Amino acid sequence: MKKILALLLALTLALGLAACGGGATTESAAPAASEEPAATVKNLVILVPNADHGWTGAVMTYAQEKADEITAAGTYNAKVITSTDPANQISQVEDLIENKSADAVVILPQDNTLEATMKKLANSGIPFVMFDRVIDSVASQAVASVKGDNQGIGIATAERFIANGMKPGDKILIMPGDNSSVPEMRNKGFFDTLLANGWTQEQVDAIKSTAYTGWSRSEGKKLFTEWLETSTVDEITATKWIFTHDDEIAMGILEALKGSDIDQAKKDAFLNAGVNLGTSSGLNEMYSVLKGIHQKDYTAEVAKLADLFSVTYDPGMIKIAIQDMADSLDGKEVAQDHVVPVSVVDATNVADFQGFGDAVSK
Repeated sequence: MKKILALLLALTLALGLAACGGGATTESAAPAASEEPAATVKNLVILVPNADHGWTGAVMTYAQEKADEITAAGTYNAKVITSTDPANQISQVEDLIENKSADAVVILPQDNTLEATMKKLANSGIPFVMFDRVIDSVASQAVASVKGDNQGIGIATAERFIANGMKPGDKILIMPGDNSSVPEMRNKGFFDTLLANGWTQEQVDAIKSTAYTGWSRSEGKKLFTEWLETSTVDEITATKWIFTHDDEIAMGILEALKGSDIDQAKKDAFLNAGVNLGTSSGLNEMYSVLKGIHQKDYTAEVAKLADLFSVTYDPGMIKIAIQDMADSLDGKEVAQDHVVPVSVVDATNVADFQGFGDAVSK
């Protein structure tokens, strides 16, 4: 009986110990969930000139579309900042450097007056991509320089003129954009092609050029009108080859010809000269002219031209520039000199190309 009582007592003590905490050795608390710090979203700043129309206006639109796409993906916060003039853009770049508010920059420089500021950006350690206008002194420090084939525009224009019968020494008028690298490269491609096709340097040097148009239709119209006013009828008749650097400039020429401000004898001399008009960019309004559906009806003026064509320079290339910057930040390799090829658009193939801006059609 004593043995039974002792056994029961031992069993009771064992059960009591288990109830008081023995189970703690067989159950462990669930480990706290590990929390990794959220990845910092990098700021990708896109700097472009402000414009509400034309090529630069289209650049703004495409830049915002790409910025929205990249921001939505969540890795980068892409923001488009516009500038009213070179001084404004210089201030924007310097603020980004001073405040360290950008992890990367994509910039369409207003013009070459940004050179000193671009050197500051290059030396700041902030990676950057230049678009369209390339500041040569910092090109080697850029992640990439993305641009259309500006030399290709000059080459294609010269080749078209030559195919249409232009001979060494013929009278040519050039209407350039501005003082940046873009007109320099377009002219270089044009002049080099002439030199390779029998022109002498003296003949190339004799080619006339107007003042800078600033890529402006109104300024192009004004400078073209001034050229007609200051030229003799014989000089106008002899000038059968006109190379404008942008469709806006060419539209200014067409507007001038349709207007009543030009002396009629000089207008007739121009329209009867058999002029070949080469331009570039891909403005939808120019494409409407080539299709013969422009609401202002330039068919009579165009019919008097021996040729009218536009070499492509797509503002949508800004999306390529922004993507190149994002790819570089992701550790991918990008081409430092990223040149987008061109095509020649005329009345025979304009239906195959998509322009930018309003079509201004009937």
